[in-house]
Amino acid sequence: MEFTVQVDSTLYDISELVTKVSYTDKLNDGCSKLEFSYINDNLVITNGSTVRFKYNDSEIFNGHVFKVSRDDKKEISVTAYDQLRYCKAKDVIVVDGDTTTTLVKRMCHYFNLRTGTLTDTGYVLDTNVHDDKTWLDMIYAAISDTLLNKGSKYALRDEFGAITLRNLEDLRLNLILGDESLCYGYDYEKSIDDEFYNQIKIYLKGETSRDSQFVSAKDETSIEKYGMLQYFEASDENSNASKAKKKADILLKLYNREVETLSLECLGDTRIRAGTSFYAYISDIGLNKSLFVKQVTHKFLPNHTMSLEVSI
Repeated sequence: MEFTVQVDSTLYDISELVTKVSYTDKLNDGCSKLEFSYINDNLVITNGSTVRFKYNDSEIFNGHVFKVSRDDKKEISVTAYDQLRYCKAKDVIVVDGDTTTTLVKRMCHYFNLRTGTLTDTGYVLDTNVHDDKTWLDMIYAAISDTLLNKGSKYALRDEFGAITLRNLEDLRLNLILGDESLCYGYDYEKSIDDEFYNQIKIYLKGETSRDSQFVSAKDETSIEKYGMLQYFEASDENSNASKAKKKADILLKLYNREVETLSLECLGDTRIRAGTSFYAYISDIGLNKSLFVKQVTHKFLPNHTMSLEVSI
């Protein structure tokens, strides 16, 4: 384990002083977080200090300290976040001829953040003005729009001090988790109670009521089995019937399936981050396919383990 912290202009190696380390990463839901504790009266880590953490030569975290606390046992607890923490700032953001990729570039330029791989999404977003929203919320909305219109999902994340935009297809691992393979516990649920829809209805508002129309997509077999569960949205004035029908079909494909949630307790693998995918095999629930990670928490001391929430 290699653990360094830079306080002001001085670099300290605290690898032997750290008593707890936990790293949490969520898919398109804010910055990653590193929490650690150490005992040393002579070294006081301050907010704004730079923290870098490697484990078995794998680059885990590179960010800055935002919280420092201590107790009567002289144990100092520290919380650090990656660069995306700065992008929680609200602003008025105009989207005009942009893709998700160009918006990420604009965001990083505005906050003076270092960038890494920024995959070209290739989808031009609708012209819009985002008022009183954070940069992160605006980027996540762009990722969602790109998914609905292109069918490709992307992950915005910080990779050891470099902001990246990755297609989830490029984050597949040659790894199996499940029966007799690193996994030692799981919780599984299947539901139609939330985010399950078998009829999609989009309202296109025209200049007059006569010009307005509905566009829909539905699965009769699913409706017969579960009852009609409808998703509805009103479209903006720039939408047309053809575009709305395409969106309705994509939404039906995304939402017309039982929502399965699965959490896993496993031995640690440093390659696992939010957005990465692996192959899962759990015979008890008939699971035998590729999954991607929605959230992961790694704990490194005394042994490396990880808790995963995955999308099925």
